[in-house]
Parts: sequence; C-alpha cells; structure tokens
Amino acid sequence: MIVLNLYCQVKVISMKKNITLIIILLSCTYFISQFYRASLGVVAIDISSDLNLNSEQLGRLGGVFFLSFALTQIPLGIALDKYNPIKIIIFMLLIIFIGSLIFSFGNNLNFLILARALQGMGCGVCLMGPLVVLTRILKAREFAFYSGIVMGMGGLGALFATEPFYNFTNLIGWKNAFFYSSFLILLLIILLFFYFPKEDKLKNKLVLESNLQAFKEILKNKNFLLMLPMSMFGYASFAFILTLWGGKYLLLVHDISNKYVSIILMCMALFWAIGSIVFGAVEKKINRKKVILITSAVIMTLLLSLLCLNIFNSILLFIILFSFLGFFGAFTLILISHYRAIFNEKIIGKVLTTANLFNFFGVFLVQWVTGIIIMNLNEKYNFSISLSYSLAFMVVILFLIFAIISYLKTDEV
Repeated sequence: MIVLNLYCQVKVISMKKNITLIIILLSCTYFISQFYRASLGVVAIDISSDLNLNSEQLGRLGGVFFLSFALTQIPLGIALDKYNPIKIIIFMLLIIFIGSLIFSFGNNLNFLILARALQGMGCGVCLMGPLVVLTRILKAREFAFYSGIVMGMGGLGALFATEPFYNFTNLIGWKNAFFYSSFLILLLIILLFFYFPKEDKLKNKLVLESNLQAFKEILKNKNFLLMLPMSMFGYASFAFILTLWGGKYLLLVHDISNKYVSIILMCMALFWAIGSIVFGAVEKKINRKKVILITSAVIMTLLLSLLCLNIFNSILLFIILFSFLGFFGAFTLILISHYRAIFNEKIIGKVLTTANLFNFFGVFLVQWVTGIIIMNLNEKYNFSISLSYSLAFMVVILFLIFAIISYLKTDEV
C-alpha cells in the first residue's frame, strides 16, 4: 500500500512538471508572436523618419503583418488538425526568423513590407498552435484557464516590445535590435525540438472529416457567423493602439516624449497579460461567456471614447487609461473559449484558425483604414492632428458597437 501511494505521488509530480514545461514552451511561442506584432509601436516614429513614410504607408506597413497572418489561418487549420502541431510550430518559427533578419537589413518600404509579411505568416501559428495542443491534452473545462495562462505569459512579449525594446533600440538602433532579437527564435526552436512530448501524445486520434465538409459545418453555424464581427473588431480595438497608432497618438496629439510613450505602452501590454489570466480564471468560475464579453466590450467603447475626447493632459492619467485599455482588451480570450465550446474537438484547429483569419484581417483593416483617415484628414484636408486621430478612433468605436450588436444574438453555452 505504501509503495502504491508513493508511486501515485511520483506520477502526479511527473504530470505537474510536464504540464508546467508544456505551458512555459507554449507561452514562449506566443511571446514571440506578441513581440513581433507590437514591435513597431515604439520604433514606428524612427522608421517613418528614416524612410520618410506618410501615415498611409505606415498604416500599410503595420497592417501587412496582420493581413499575412490572417491569410495563413485556413491552411494552418488544416495542417494543425492533420499533423503534429509542434512540427508545424517549429517550421513557422523558422519563417519568423527569416523575416526578422530581412527586416533588420531593410532600407526601403517594399523590403520592410516583405519582412513584415513573413513575420506575420510565421506568427500565424503562435497562438492557434498552442491552443490546438492544449485542446488535445486538456479537458474542456480546463481549456480557458490554461489558455489564459499561455496568453497572459506570452502576452509579456508585447510588454518587452515597449519600454525594454525602446531602450534596446536606443542603444544599438532599430535594425540591430531586430537582428539580435531574432536569434531568440532559434533558441525556442531548439527547446521545442528536444523537450516537447513525443508525437503520439499529440496526434488527433479522432477521425477527421474532409476539409470541405468541416469548413461547411463551421461556416453554416449560426453562432459562428454572429461571432465573426467580434472576431474582426474585438481584438483590433486593442491591437491597433498597442501595435501601431498609440505611440504616434501620444507623441503627435499630446506631445509626450518617446521615453514616456514606451512606458505608457508597456503598462498597456502588462495589463493585457494580466487581463488574459484574469479573464481565463473568471470564465472558469462563472462560465457566463456572453455576459463577461459584452460587458468588457462596452467598457472598451467607453475607454476609446475618452481617447477621442482628448481630455487627458498628464502622463499619469494616460498610464491609467492605457492600462485599463490593456486589461479589458484581453476580453477576446472569452471569444476563443466560446468557439471551443460550440464545436467538436476533431475540427477545432480549423475552427480557431478560421476565426483567427477574421480576427487578424480585422486588425489589418482597422490599422490601414485609420491610417488612410488620418492621412487624408490631416495631410490632404488640413484638419488638426488631434481631430484627425479622434475621428479615426471614432470609426473603430463604430466597428466595435456593430460587433457587440451581432454578438448579442448568439446563444449562451
């Protein structure tokens, strides 16, 4: 009996260590994605100055990452359901590495667009891959909790892309900063290759439907269609600030120095990571997805409205406002859990990547549209920079209100 108890204790300890290692490696994978999608935030001003880019060109450079990210989602969904997701993750990380090297040597807009497209393509797997892995190894009730941890820990990549990366670029320049940081990807590839569980533990043991039939099932689902606007504009309502326009807004509209801009964005990224963990834990306890998501989305519209009003004039108030934007911007974790709840595990890779296609196409659309609005109003029609940004942000608020109205019609699960 004593031997049996000891054996059971050893097995429990071994499983805990294994899941801990899995969560750390998956979080590092998402860390890479978060870093690269947010990395333009603090260097956009330097890049636009060095290459003489206008607002539309800068919006295009920021948006192409999310467009290429979106376009990879359907083929990734098929691959993640069919093959070992770790192999797919490793291959896509290599693409990010190549894109980062190209970006570090970029000396014109087209070169940088190619590099950002490769980065976006590779990063397309960095959340959906880990989520598929978690789906294969965890029970459904544990999914939101552990995916929240992965998103929270991995979300620190966006934090690293703010104040730490700003100081790093000041020290060695933005090109060298991207060059040296790219080698962290190689380290992660090595760790994934040598330390992750064997393939048979991650294989999808369920019989897969044909790809066409699976996508027909997804796209005919009423709830899925009603959730798509929130996929498009929910995450985008947070990401367009952190990953591109927040820094320029603070600098040009409120004349805040780059040093404090990076600190404000760092707080935003930090509270997004905290929010991811909190939303995952709250959803596990309350399990009222619609109530949590709609409440948070409404709060996001109110916070964005405060940006449009331009009533703040102190760095402390902006730190508080951007921290709240970061925290409530993590609400789309609940949306992922909602998708997970309404579909069978055998097609979950296709479900999540199809939703993610709209998710990141939405970020591309919002970044590009806001860039066009700002450029035309300010540079073509001579509106003040303050009013130009306010009107651009108002468009994002309208997108989010449309998403909320659509999501209200979904079924609670």
